[in-house]
Amino acid sequence: MEALLLKLGLGSYLVAALIGGWGVVQQKEVVRRAGVLTLAAGFAFQALAVAMRSIDLGTLAITTLADQVSFFALVLTGIYLITQVRFRLDVLAAVVGPVGFIGVLVAWVAHGGAPDPPPALRSPWLFVHVTLAYLGNAAFALACLVSLVYLWEERQLKAHSVGSFLWRLPSLERLDTVNFKFLTWGFVLLTSSIVIGVLWAELYFGRFWSWEPRTIWTTIIWMIYAILLQGRFTVGWGGRRAATLTIVGFGVLFIAFLGVNVLAPGQHADSFG
Repeated sequence: MEALLLKLGLGSYLVAALIGGWGVVQQKEVVRRAGVLTLAAGFAFQALAVAMRSIDLGTLAITTLADQVSFFALVLTGIYLITQVRFRLDVLAAVVGPVGFIGVLVAWVAHGGAPDPPPALRSPWLFVHVTLAYLGNAAFALACLVSLVYLWEERQLKAHSVGSFLWRLPSLERLDTVNFKFLTWGFVLLTSSIVIGVLWAELYFGRFWSWEPRTIWTTIIWMIYAILLQGRFTVGWGGRRAATLTIVGFGVLFIAFLGVNVLAPGQHADSFG
């Protein structure tokens, strides 16, 4: 059943990606709705597959790198669908659809292989800690995508390359505002995840801090976004500077995610068996 759900999610995301790319050019309401519906269908199928896998494992399905990629894609898609209702960021659908497709594809290819998680991870603490972290990371990813659109649109405007497509995009002011909202929520969610993780570590391991790569890099990433938000609040960083720093911040987050999981997982990976 899980494999079938993954195949259905794969197909839905593929269609959503194609419609999303077409919708960027067409900008028709019927195309936009079709894109949102197919993206929501992909999200629903993937969410059910993740839920079934989590039930089988007895904990949240993040025990392998493939599971983590899939879960991140799921969370990113979910946040986009929610924010799309308010912000109408149709241009991002052309990226979110492929991200969802890749997430499900990775999960489908690696389907069936997972270590048996230890008792420590069969805990509500894991669900809360990890979910908050991935929600925060997904918000940062969307902030990065919005920033990329901002920089491209600004460049086109300065080059006086104003075509019909450019006028269909959100204004620079709106993109900057959305970027700020994503950054704020991402920071709040990441901070909450860290607090939960500290409490969990203190209760289970008897210490709230360990000098392992994932803990260190999480702290560095938190500091980067803290400095960025501090600059936006106090110095008035915005526009191109905020967009550039947002992209740099997510670049560090992405490299750290891959590097830590592949090269130096530390105790977090040991906990997964």
